[in-house]
Amino acid sequence: MKISVLGIGTELTDGQITNKNGQWISQQMKSLGVSSTSHVVVPDEKHLMLTALKFCAEHSDLIFVTGGLGPTSDDFTREIIAQWCKQKLVWDEKSWKHIEERLRPRGLAVKEIQKQQCYFPENSIVLSNRLGTANAFFLRHDEKDVYVLPGPPREIEAVWNDWIEPEMKKKIANLDPLVTCSWDTIGVGESDVADLVISALKNQPVEIGYRVHLPFVEVKITFLQSQSTQAILWQKSLEAAIGSITALRNGENAAQTLSQHMLDFRKVWICDSLPGSFLMNRLFPASKHLLKKNKIHFLSDRFNENFAEAYGFEKNKDLILELWEDSPGSARASLQIKGQKRIQFFQSPYRSPLMREREFQYFSEMALIFWKLELKNL
Repeated sequence: MKISVLGIGTELTDGQITNKNGQWISQQMKSLGVSSTSHVVVPDEKHLMLTALKFCAEHSDLIFVTGGLGPTSDDFTREIIAQWCKQKLVWDEKSWKHIEERLRPRGLAVKEIQKQQCYFPENSIVLSNRLGTANAFFLRHDEKDVYVLPGPPREIEAVWNDWIEPEMKKKIANLDPLVTCSWDTIGVGESDVADLVISALKNQPVEIGYRVHLPFVEVKITFLQSQSTQAILWQKSLEAAIGSITALRNGENAAQTLSQHMLDFRKVWICDSLPGSFLMNRLFPASKHLLKKNKIHFLSDRFNENFAEAYGFEKNKDLILELWEDSPGSARASLQIKGQKRIQFFQSPYRSPLMREREFQYFSEMALIFWKLELKNL
């Protein structure tokens, strides 16, 4: 099965917002063993929307269209879909009642302009949207399945959970799904990693991919589930080749894992004296739930008795995580809880002064991994 995701909206092509919907839909399909072949984004221009639909139909079996189902003059996705399918738009009374039932209890006026949200291609199936006024719809055209969804991400997720995911599970029941395994290597350049991988998997019928997301170079292999027995040998070969430089596997995020362990403590004190604020930038998105509860504090210096007294530190309930540089090319991280302290030393794999920023990224990520492992073993 090949899928395409078509995002519609001038706010996307202007760079005002990013196409998170395409990413999210592809992630859901990937979890079901199906990879996307294309993401296409076009502005609110009718001829480009038609061109994009034709392109997606040529290159995929299943198309997801997002955006352009609202009540304003630039929301004409349903019209373009109907034109593409050569179907007329028909009124759906249930969708009008749906709009009334959502707006009137909230004290909002139901306007005539919103009636355009209640027209759908004649042979489509309306998919109710419990979190918004714009219902989604499904249709089949030229042996292609097409899901047309509203733009807001939370509404897409609601329609997905209520309607699409159950259908997708039925569709893939007889497929041979794709499986992807990954290794996040650290401290070695992309070309060097590629040399190791090519040597390990030479002439093997497996798809190999790479992704640089500093300080990591990710290695991915993708294969059919029916190849799982062979894949054991491929994975063993890769482990032998890159295991010593692998920090994380199969998409694990050290910051996210660490933030879950932090829930076990009254407060967490993160002391980062390295330039660049890499630790905070990594931990902040993963720790919003802790910040809301005032459980996490970022400090730009070593922890000392003055901090303990000023901020109400409790020795037996709080966790201290520290990272500092000993000298250029050398750093250490420590973890302190209940009077016990554990320290890990790091040596930079980078030798050039021009790589100092990369070095700080490396130290920060290695500290996250060290803390994650230590807390896991407590």
